[in-house]
Amino acid sequence: MSGKIPLDLTALSETLLIPLWAKAVEQQQSVPLLVDPVAPQMLARLDYDFSQYAKATASQAGCCGRAWLFDEQARRFIAAHPDAVVVQIGAGLDARYERLGRPAVTAWYDLDLPEVIALRRELLPESGNIYLSESLFASDWMDRAAAHGKPVLLLCEGVLMYFEESEVRAWLATLAQHLPQATLVFDIIPTILVGRAKRHDALGSMKKAPPEMKWSVKDSRELETWLPGLTLEEELPLSKTCGKRYPLFLRLLYALGAGSKLDQRVVRVKLP
Repeated sequence: MSGKIPLDLTALSETLLIPLWAKAVEQQQSVPLLVDPVAPQMLARLDYDFSQYAKATASQAGCCGRAWLFDEQARRFIAAHPDAVVVQIGAGLDARYERLGRPAVTAWYDLDLPEVIALRRELLPESGNIYLSESLFASDWMDRAAAHGKPVLLLCEGVLMYFEESEVRAWLATLAQHLPQATLVFDIIPTILVGRAKRHDALGSMKKAPPEMKWSVKDSRELETWLPGLTLEEELPLSKTCGKRYPLFLRLLYALGAGSKLDQRVVRVKLP
């Protein structure tokens, strides 16, 4: 389409378009789960067929509910630590810094792969935050965040499910070495979705072969056994936030007490 930005992303990076679409569509609701006026503006500038996700109703609500929970975690941390350093890992095209009113923290970093950061700069230029073109597995950004000597909040939304358990374990250990006592917020998919990307309502709708979801854990407390001193501080089931916005069959499962295996969780841990 003339005047729109063409995309050439890997399948993994292309998944960032799903939450962008979800947030843009959400602004049409009379009482949106998430208020994000920037999302429709970014979506309108992209030459991409978002209609492929039209039937992904569970993911549409889920992405917005998840983002709201992450926003709340950030708000609470910054209220307690106004001098915080915040790192959004796998930032994609999320406008959290803008949604939170561009908080006057010590530093706010948005981290993603180079192809994503290039697109992000075109659609949503830095406005007090700092963009970092690095892999989450690199240690340079960790040292940069630690160098401030301030409380660190790490937000890792919609990312870790695409890696093997061994990679997630090793990454947590590396974080603890470079950023001791940092707070990490991330999400855990239902175990039933591991290895079933094609059955996922949004990923399965992608025209490209979707990246596989490789990691979950049944009991979040298991994380404390992975790394001595790691503490699980909070666990938030997504169904309580999304409520009636979920499809009827999911609501029935939750009402019958059979939905725990299908519920995504947002967890907050304290690194040792």
